[in-house]
Amino acid sequence: MKVRVITPIRVGAEELNRRQQRYTRLAPQGWDLALEDLPDDPGSPTELTSREQIAASEQVGLAVGSHTDAARYDALLPDCVLDPNLAALHDANEIPVLGITRLSAGFLASLGIRFGVVTRNEIIADEYRAVIERYGLGDSFQGAYVLGLSVEDVANTEIWNAAVMEAAQSAQQDGVTVLVNGCSAVEVVVEQFSVRVIDPTALALRVADFAAGEHFLP
Repeated sequence: MKVRVITPIRVGAEELNRRQQRYTRLAPQGWDLALEDLPDDPGSPTELTSREQIAASEQVGLAVGSHTDAARYDALLPDCVLDPNLAALHDANEIPVLGITRLSAGFLASLGIRFGVVTRNEIIADEYRAVIERYGLGDSFQGAYVLGLSVEDVANTEIWNAAVMEAAQSAQQDGVTVLVNGCSAVEVVVEQFSVRVIDPTALALRVADFAAGEHFLP
């Protein structure tokens, strides 16, 4: 299964390599996940801290991902929990388009599991909530916990997971038992106590692998 994976922001060579290594570790057996960066031009955002940057990310990602070569790839995956332009990418391609949140949150909701999310900033929290509502999963969603971190902290597992632990403690007090780690590119290594923290990318790939095994994917 050869999957084209596209970043939601321009990350540069070093971060692209880190993210590629993560996808290589998470790849199900027989899967080849090929990650590529957004073009190095002024139109490609380097972070998602405003609605304008999210809109730019969607626009550039759609331009890059449209008409993906079906002879080279079996599926397309935006590397973002906001599932940017999934419907438009589906219409613009002959191959399946996978969504990290559609797969991971949809799986949790299908089991009757209610969940919250931790996100880097408020704008991503708002967009994640909108994605959940768009998928009709609002009844399963218990809200967002904002970490207040920078885009540079995405690559710092220690800083990210310390913030997630603090958010998980707040979530526990609110009665939340499952939290989605709202970033596709971060390793989840926090202590698991009464709140379970889900890596949405890892879960999405496992669900997609099952779908492929059942011949719902090429």
